[in-house]
Amino acid sequence: MITENAAKLAEKEYRRRHPRMGFPWWAQVFLVPFWLAVSVVSVWAIWWQLRMCWQTPRVIAFAIGFVAGSLLFSVLPLLPMYVFGHEMTHWLAAKATFHKTGKFRMGATKGFIEIPEPTGFIALAPYFVPFYFLLSACVVAFLAVVLPTAPELLWLIAADWLGMTYAYHLVLSLKALQHGQRDLEFCGKFLSVCIILAGNLVVIAAWLAATNLLH
Repeated sequence: MITENAAKLAEKEYRRRHPRMGFPWWAQVFLVPFWLAVSVVSVWAIWWQLRMCWQTPRVIAFAIGFVAGSLLFSVLPLLPMYVFGHEMTHWLAAKATFHKTGKFRMGATKGFIEIPEPTGFIALAPYFVPFYFLLSACVVAFLAVVLPTAPELLWLIAADWLGMTYAYHLVLSLKALQHGQRDLEFCGKFLSVCIILAGNLVVIAAWLAATNLLH
């Protein structure tokens, strides 16, 4: 049985490893409409892009992969793989914004990384930055450079895989959020949800724009 003093020490240690500063309510009042506006603009951008490419084979392959992945990962979550990608995204977001990082640990169902002075971007990045999707997209981009004359079938398979990786990000992120995440405490739950929604819509709009440019 954990004594009250031991529980307080454990909470203090957790806060040392996972500091949370939070946003004051007045800041959230101004930021929520901004991120909702970003979501609206992103939805318009997605609709506008889809008008031009929704019938292209690569977009169809991506959609098939996304639907198949959504069904598959709903029953086969591969949680340890998600935990690794989640914590790595925290780490990469911290390094990209020149923040110090400390210990990095992970288990089968949870992990943590020490970041003394996190920001809202660092705290929420794993929920709108699809780690495995972006990793796969980098591999596909490299192949496009070194294999410019590769058969179209290769790119259709790649698009299908990208759809599955994005489905993995989305399904596992939703599952994580349903179980409650302390990461949302930094910006406040409602503001965090608005940022996560906008971030995912921006990623989809950017991917569609890149697809159109490649055609």
